[in-house]
Amino acid sequence: MPSTLVTVWFDYACPHSYIALVRLEELASTIDIRIDRRPYLTRSESLDDWDSGRAHPLSGSDYAEGAGSGRRQPLYKPGESLGTEPASNRSASTLSVHAATAFAKERGLDGQFFRAASKEYWEQGVDLGSLYTLRRLSGSVGLDWADLWPNLESRRYHDLVLGQHEEAKGAGVARTPAFRIDGALHSGGMGFEELSAAIQKAV
Repeated sequence: MPSTLVTVWFDYACPHSYIALVRLEELASTIDIRIDRRPYLTRSESLDDWDSGRAHPLSGSDYAEGAGSGRRQPLYKPGESLGTEPASNRSASTLSVHAATAFAKERGLDGQFFRAASKEYWEQGVDLGSLYTLRRLSGSVGLDWADLWPNLESRRYHDLVLGQHEEAKGAGVARTPAFRIDGALHSGGMGFEELSAAIQKAV
């Protein structure tokens, strides 16, 4: 019997998306499910100059080691709960990091990339809109920046993400996280037991 497909629309700037995907991966260790991560831009009106396709001041050869910290103050202090916090209104556009995730997905590494990027975003406050950060994160999970960078520069994956965002809206997704399990769409955060029950019903 094939694995049960669970589609989840998420955004890096949404703490409930982070929690949901952690729960899904935990469930995947005991239930035969396949997680299909798809982008949904919770702040699609906040695309910056780079994300919206206007000229960026740097080229692929300008990324010297250690240039730029790509870091801001963490959005949550140690010990603060992510479970009750809304999506941060301090977050920059997440289009570029979703584009890098789409690149990773084609290579079977989107789960690893998501975990690395989300962990640093929520625990250390890194700026996921920084190309320095994207280069470092991509290398940490085994992606080739020399391959990724031309695709980001050409906006190939940016356009793909924007298209998938619009498709999600057309499918009825209005917030993150959203899940499609056995054809049914579930919106908003789901508790572990609720999510587990919905998946078990579909298996």
